Amino acid sequence: MIPREDIQKILEAGVQAPSGENCQPWRFVIDGSKIKISNIPERDTSLYNVLQFGSFIAHGALIENMLIASSAMGYRGVVELFPNTEDKNHVANFILEKSAPFEEPLLKFITQRSTNRNPYTEKQLTEDQKHELLKTVGEIGEGEVKLIENLKDKKDIAKYLTVSDRILFENKKVHDFLFSHIIWDKKEAEEKKSGFYIKELALPLPIEKIFKILRDWNKVLLFNKFGFSKFAAKGNIKLYSKVGALGAIVVRGNTPTDFLTAGRIMQRLWLKATRMGLSIQPVTGVLFFMQRILGNAAEDFSQEHIQIITEGYKTIATRFGINKDETIAMILRIGFCNKSNTRSLRLAPEIYFE
Repeated sequence: MIPREDIQKILEAGVQAPSGENCQPWRFVIDGSKIKISNIPERDTSLYNVLQFGSFIAHGALIENMLIASSAMGYRGVVELFPNTEDKNHVANFILEKSAPFEEPLLKFITQRSTNRNPYTEKQLTEDQKHELLKTVGEIGEGEVKLIENLKDKKDIAKYLTVSDRILFENKKVHDFLFSHIIWDKKEAEEKKSGFYIKELALPLPIEKIFKILRDWNKVLLFNKFGFSKFAAKGNIKLYSKVGALGAIVVRGNTPTDFLTAGRIMQRLWLKATRMGLSIQPVTGVLFFMQRILGNAAEDFSQEHIQIITEGYKTIATRFGINKDETIAMILRIGFCNKSNTRSLRLAPEIYFE
């Protein structure tokens, strides 16, 4: 019998994983030594989360954290993915088996890892750092990590990464979802422990004040008559390209299992980057929007948006050298910058015992 306090500690480490808009879409049922992990689809209903792929990435990161924490506590974690064909929300069984404790060098970085949206320097990664990041896929056993350091390629990719920033201010559903998850008061953020506290977005103070105005969709429409959405997107090209490297996490296909694998790779790579003093920010909008188009679920996008998303994804895939049968699941800004002063808070894990 696994002590409840051990299960609690493993899950507390697990839920430090990142999730879209910090929605934390997971629930846990404990059956002896088995932890049943379920997705909560209503937590993330954004246009980014087509077929729950975004949430599956979050669950992959959750599982990687749990594997690291359980190993350090003297357990071997056995993972069964999608074990219940009648329940598509039953993501995994995580079975704990007693083993010798293992010194996990990444354990303490689970609570230190954070998204850093600040401007980065163009300082190059060292060969050792790149080697450490690239070998992550070997430790997971699947997938691929690709790094781009060439300035021209970074600028070409950045141009299309900003497509999602433009769509944010041109598509009401995308706009409303994001702004419904921004919390403007620190006390409220500490109470809710989900969503984004405005300070986490690392906006300069003048832009932060403008963001409060941009909550009003009618004002956004007015500003767009003067080209605001395109101007805002263009302004982020430098932010996205001025980095040590842009990284892509690549998987074989676009199934739920592929995106879970991508989540595991992302989290392990991110923990290693944190240990090495590197900062990371995922930039995924155009990737997830493309999955919506590929899944014939793009009815909420205009034809113009479908065209620029498709063009953007093709350009990004070409720059990274992606085969037509492969999928870019994540793109990461990687490099050096001042440490982020804020970190998303987490809800206590939602645990039920059978």
